[in-house]
Amino acid sequence: MKVGIVGFSQSGKSTLFQALTGTAPDPAAGLKGQIGVAAVEDPRLDFLTAMYNPKKRTPAKVDFIDTPGLIRSEKGDNPQRLATLRNADGLLVVLDGFSSDESPADQLQRFREELLFADFEVVSNRIDKLQAGSKKPKPQAERDRDAKELADLQAIAARLESGQPVVGMEFSKEIETSFKSFQLFSLKPELVVLNAREDRANAPADPKLLEMNPQVVVAAAKLELDLAQLEGDERTMFMEEMGVKELAKNRIIQAAYSVVGLISFLTSGEDECRAWTITRNTPAVEAAGKIHTDIQKGFIRAEVVACADLERLGSLKEVRAKGLQRLEGKEYIVQDGDIINFRHNA
Repeated sequence: MKVGIVGFSQSGKSTLFQALTGTAPDPAAGLKGQIGVAAVEDPRLDFLTAMYNPKKRTPAKVDFIDTPGLIRSEKGDNPQRLATLRNADGLLVVLDGFSSDESPADQLQRFREELLFADFEVVSNRIDKLQAGSKKPKPQAERDRDAKELADLQAIAARLESGQPVVGMEFSKEIETSFKSFQLFSLKPELVVLNAREDRANAPADPKLLEMNPQVVVAAAKLELDLAQLEGDERTMFMEEMGVKELAKNRIIQAAYSVVGLISFLTSGEDECRAWTITRNTPAVEAAGKIHTDIQKGFIRAEVVACADLERLGSLKEVRAKGLQRLEGKEYIVQDGDIINFRHNA
């Protein structure tokens, strides 16, 4: 799963990218974009690590893609700049809350219009190909299929041209299949980060912005980067001086992880405590495959304990005594925070 960090030029998105991933922006990456990996801090994993004192602690991770900012001009090459983000599973939109005269809500609206325009171009190109193909001899079944797709796409193009997103429209099964290859921005989940001045880093988001997207995190990207580059007591002292109670970095990463539909299950022991990444609604047998395909093939049962129960009761012995350890089958839907031991044939 990848989250694309996007925004207008000079919004501070590359600074945020470095603060989140620890990877310095590479100007040579150009329009191809640059990928960085961020660890998902998880207090449940911290709890298990303290309990087992394992040789290794492995947090979940999420990939971020940084690309050049969009041009604040109608004559920019924004569709080309956005193209590399087509394969992103979600978008983290960075808004300028420190130097722009434009309100954050207006910035977000204008950014969404850029996405709609880019989607309109993709759909229009497909319409042009279908119309050109309709002039060539084809079997009737193929002509009927193309005509249905063309009618659907023309309705979608009209909606996009009017400034409305595709979300909420009803599609035929055939067009839903086509959408997977289109990778429309209009259908990608969105998280918003308002890059604020340092003295506004703890301020609440503008109500109008929250109406447009309740998934808003206010942060000062430069301050986050400075703090991320410090360690231990030095970071604690600096945070106290700046009046910062917690890093926004962790909230942003966790929000990005969640907005693209990811959750974590946990495994624990003296060798390793680890958070494993899966999508919501993943059955136990598929979750087992995240650890190893042999475990998935030989799956027998999943021993499941909710991390919250283990934290509350303090030991597996007490959890079992209360009857809170469960044996689940292949179809069990893994929940966020489940601690699982998979029984399987070798």
